[in-house]
Amino acid sequence: MDRIESSWSELVDAVDGLGPGGLSLTGSDGWAVKDHLAHVAAWEHSLLALIEGRDRLAAMGVREPSEDTDEINSGIWKLHQAETPEQAMKYFRDAHALVVAALGRLSDADLQLPYSHYQAGDPDENQPVAHWVAGDTYEHYPKHTEWIQALRP
Repeated sequence: MDRIESSWSELVDAVDGLGPGGLSLTGSDGWAVKDHLAHVAAWEHSLLALIEGRDRLAAMGVREPSEDTDEINSGIWKLHQAETPEQAMKYFRDAHALVVAALGRLSDADLQLPYSHYQAGDPDENQPVAHWVAGDTYEHYPKHTEWIQALRP
């Protein structure tokens, strides 16, 4: 939890450091800061669905089944691109609060259970669920922190 909160704080600080209008700053790839926040939130919703045994893509709002991460990310972007910066920020903060609360209910032993324990439809995935927790939180946030920091005026 400490790693999650530390990495999360760095991401939030990067966003806050952009100042007024910062959520609308857009990179050369066409993604605005608000799009990155919606993306992070969607993957946190995916993580929440994972540990609750629900459909991960449905939790992200992705309608087209895909195992291709780029296609999923494109679907997330299309779903959220018309949202206002305020809507994206709310989605971002709400998703994080839900994930932190859910993870707070898990023990270390729960985190060592295999992915397939939580997602019975994927019986061949035996890595501990902690791998996905890391990938969708403290290992994921820095990628977006760096992107956002590169937009600083």
